[in-house]
Amino acid sequence: MEPGREPTGTIVFASVGVTSFGFFKSPGVTILRADGSKRWVLAKQPNLFYTSWSPTESGVVFTSAGPIFETPKATVRVARIEFDPSELTDDRGDVYVAVKELTRPEAGNDAFPAVSPCGRWVVFRSGRSGHKNLYIVDAARGEETIRRVTEGEWIDTMPSWSPDGELIAFSSNRHEPANAAVFSIYLVRPDGTGLRRVHVAGPPGSAEADKERINHVCFSPDGEWLLFTANLGGVVAEPISGPNQFQPYGDLYVCRLDGSGVRRLTCNAYENGTPTWGPALGVESLSLGAPAADDSLGEFDEPLWLSCDV
Repeated sequence: MEPGREPTGTIVFASVGVTSFGFFKSPGVTILRADGSKRWVLAKQPNLFYTSWSPTESGVVFTSAGPIFETPKATVRVARIEFDPSELTDDRGDVYVAVKELTRPEAGNDAFPAVSPCGRWVVFRSGRSGHKNLYIVDAARGEETIRRVTEGEWIDTMPSWSPDGELIAFSSNRHEPANAAVFSIYLVRPDGTGLRRVHVAGPPGSAEADKERINHVCFSPDGEWLLFTANLGGVVAEPISGPNQFQPYGDLYVCRLDGSGVRRLTCNAYENGTPTWGPALGVESLSLGAPAADDSLGEFDEPLWLSCDV
């Protein structure tokens, strides 16, 4: 951002807390002015999590309603929230919304909605078959039109569209279905064809690649790079020394669609999760130049990064 300029626009998010049992719980969905000066509550329903703006419809947000981290048959629905942006005024705290459930309550655990670039379709993870795979529904009419994208006795989750709408990236443990703690990046066309794994942690079939936990993948605006969370750098003393803070998959990385060119963006004790790539930021803006204070860092190749921790 240029010096002297303030952030503009609005941000939608689901507030998340932790219960006494350690589970995540969200009290609702909120719209926040980008400079932090004002917020409006869209929905106060509990367990709303993972929001996604429509790229083509003003005042339309998609979310998951229910305990998304529970079993495949838990009741979780993909919901469409509509509101009038003109109601986002300083004298109002709540905004009237229309909520439409796009998936059936009896369908199972439907979560992590992502809207196609054309705004017509929503891809999401569903447990309706007894296993968590990917499906696509109409962004306005829901299950009047539904198509299955992936199938199998494993977990396919956290999908993201490429900017041209030709590919969907997602995380899956299909390379080791019995282990719910290992995930890798996969790509597939919206019609379910062309599925392939993106090997970012080592050569195909290597033990190192198969035991990683790679999540929260999304595309760069030019569709040439993937941004994701992982622990490819290994476990080091600094993150682990923070009590109750260490996250085994919380650093940000980028790579090309073939898995090459892996670059680490953050290194800290927190989970830098669910990232998105701003339309004005290309990968070249992530400078890999030498650190300014080279002599004080010792013999390390790791560059310095400026990041926001969430």
